Parts: sequence; structure tokens; C-alpha cells
Amino acid sequence: MKVKFNNAFRSGAVFLGLLLSTWLCSSGVQGQVYFTVQQLLGEHFHSSEQVTFRRVSITDHLRGRMEHELGVKLPKTQYTVYVATSRGKVDGYALFDEERGQHEMIGFATFFDAQGAITRVEVTAFREPHGDGVRAEQFRRQFVGRTALSGFAPQKDIDAISGATISSRSLCKGVRRAAALVQTAVLTDPALAQR
Repeated sequence: MKVKFNNAFRSGAVFLGLLLSTWLCSSGVQGQVYFTVQQLLGEHFHSSEQVTFRRVSITDHLRGRMEHELGVKLPKTQYTVYVATSRGKVDGYALFDEERGQHEMIGFATFFDAQGAITRVEVTAFREPHGDGVRAEQFRRQFVGRTALSGFAPQKDIDAISGATISSRSLCKGVRRAAALVQTAVLTDPALAQR
């Protein structure tokens, strides 16, 4: 079954795609974009009936909770969490984000089941000259099954890729943030996420 994207999702995905391609062209960044938002959501949630999204605005209260929990500042004031459903039940969630590597931003997507456990991590864009070993399945599958309560420390909980230590740390930090956002703003306190 094909995924049906609502109109708000379609316009948001087109806008994000145009914004990314414009930024890559205007900044002169030599990088590789591996997936678009719509392509990856359609592939991952191919058996879901519908994919919508919720915007999570980072209020002062939520920022305080998240930054205390993560021990780092949140880089954005709003995040978008995609929600896949079938027959009125949640199939899973997805969050697309970026984290700084050594010099450039690394784009990634984190997918979750309905309970907030990670089911998949993908690198969606990589712009660094070195360190793209984090795209390897062996590295990415270490996140599968983890939740916001799991450890994400590189070299302790997640084995870093040799030659991609900084990129490995960046992905650990970003995926941990995604897990915490889904747990706190979608599963624990859904009032924080607005349609």
C-alpha cells in the first residue's frame, strides 16, 4: 500500500527539499544528499495508511526539561515529528534533524516504533570530506532498540567508527536528542506537540 501524505505534509516536504537544495547550491558545500524527507518516509512507512506531522515548539519549560536531561543546549526552537498511522493507530514516528560534524552539518533521520524505541537511523546528507563511515549499517544499527532512557555515549554505549570519531559523536548526540524529544514531547506530554 502506498503512503498517503496529507496536504500539509506535502507542502512542508516540498518546502524542506527546496530549502535544502537552495542552501547546498548557494553555500558552495560539496556534499552528498542521500534521501529526501518524502522519499525516506515513503520507504520506511510503506505499509502505513497515512503520514502526518506534529510541530513541537520548544517552550521555556520544555527547553529547561530537555537541556537538563541532555546536558546540552537545544539548537532549535521548533522540531517536526512525523507520525505514521493505520486504522487510527500509530505505526511509528520519525524525526529529521542535523548535527554539526567537524566542520559541516550532518543530516540524519531517526525512526521510532509507537512506544518510542528506535527502529532505524539513516544519514540523509553528509558534507564533510572525511568521516562518512557513520553511514555504514554496522554503525547505525547500534541505535536500534534504544529509547530515551538508553545510553548513547560514544565508545561506551555505541562503538565509534575508526576514522569517523567526530561524526560518530555527532550522530550519538543527535539521535539521543531525537529520542528525548519523541519521549518527552510526543509520548509523555502530547499537548506539547501541535498538529
